[in-house]
Amino acid sequence: MPFRQTIAAKIYGLAIILLLLTIALACFLLFEVTRTTQDLTVVANFDVPLTQSLARLHEFGLRRRLAFERWFGALNAPQPNPEVVTEATRNYALFTRKLTDEFSTARHIISAYPKKAPGSQTLAEVATLLDQIQPAYEIINNRQREVLDMQVAGQHASWSIRRWRRGVARLPRQLSNASEVSSG
Repeated sequence: MPFRQTIAAKIYGLAIILLLLTIALACFLLFEVTRTTQDLTVVANFDVPLTQSLARLHEFGLRRRLAFERWFGALNAPQPNPEVVTEATRNYALFTRKLTDEFSTARHIISAYPKKAPGSQTLAEVATLLDQIQPAYEIINNRQREVLDMQVAGQHASWSIRRWRRGVARLPRQLSNASEVSSG
């Protein structure tokens, strides 16, 4: 005689199957939560600080440029205001130092980034951009210093737009030379 299942046995079997499915779903969800926790840890410890560091790089670069323009404008005035010159000089030096420190901070975050974390390709692009931007800041800083030294020496006429444009036109070549030296 074949095994006859009662309604109670069928309901009990269905309850067991549902319980097993619930346990399997709970295990899967725990695994996903663990994986998501790891991803969120990378975002919180590396992505957000790197984004903030890059935003500060942008801010400090703009503030440094503003300090340069203010300093240059004050030196070009018929009667340079010593307070404005002093403040602009101090701001220029401050933001130059902050830029240097922020480049170091960004590089430190990039070097500490987990190797197998998602977004490694984007991270490589950011590192490449930093490698291209940092030498440009040094070249621009040298060029600005040259212009400011000429202004302080009173050589307003010897500095010209053509000379500035020649220096800017040489910038891509100087950058490629600087990147070859740093990579070689």
